[in-house]
Amino acid sequence: MATTASSSSNSTLTQIIDRMRQDGWEFYLNSQLQPTVSIPGDAFQKEWPVDSQRVQDSIVSLYYEASNGDIIRSAERDFLMSQMREDCRKGGQKYAEFEGKDTEQDVIIQGVAYLMNQHKTYEAMTAEIVKELRSVQTAGGISSHEPIPVFTNIFSRRLARLIPVLKGYGIGVTLDHREAGSYCTLSRLESFKPEPNPGQPQVASDDSGKTPSGESSGITVKQGSGYGPADGSDGEMRVDPPPKSSQGKGASGGEGGVQ
Repeated sequence: MATTASSSSNSTLTQIIDRMRQDGWEFYLNSQLQPTVSIPGDAFQKEWPVDSQRVQDSIVSLYYEASNGDIIRSAERDFLMSQMREDCRKGGQKYAEFEGKDTEQDVIIQGVAYLMNQHKTYEAMTAEIVKELRSVQTAGGISSHEPIPVFTNIFSRRLARLIPVLKGYGIGVTLDHREAGSYCTLSRLESFKPEPNPGQPQVASDDSGKTPSGESSGITVKQGSGYGPADGSDGEMRVDPPPKSSQGKGASGGEGGVQ
């Protein structure tokens, strides 16, 4: 009987794993090498850490359906969690959406994005890139809440871990070691979206028919140079002082005004 029960349990666990794959569950490691699962049916959030309560609740629900009403035991749940973590390692590394809030504050990500806003491709020795980013940070181009690592090896390790994150921002990163030392190549991907450089006004193109915000129209810029001199039809502009007889009288009883 014990063997039959064990076989039934294993069959149920296999059904659950197959059900996850059929429903389009995606298993991978996020940029911090944490096992992550994407559940396409979720309306508000699709990406979850494997050990999250959301994933564990799904396992309980799937087991209940597959076993026709049985409750999953802790050993079976632990087995499924182990299998999911292993599938995540096999799924490779990927940038997860829920990491966005934290990664946006990373000074290396900010610095690389700053460089890619200036260049379509940027290739140099890693030490030179470190020097450039530290200079940008000193000038106030990126956040200074954390300094750019001064040591090239520390910078390289952090940058390598951020490769999937930067890919999510549309930036490709290649690190390689040559005879002269460590080199880094940064490049824009098709998904990269450049941003206006701070402090540089955006001028509309000649064929757009638009002018920059706050700028006057063409007539004002030329100061009316396209108009001819005034003639008699324009009338004469004059403002006369009020007559002496109106002094001391109210508005309703005044005798004069502008002549």
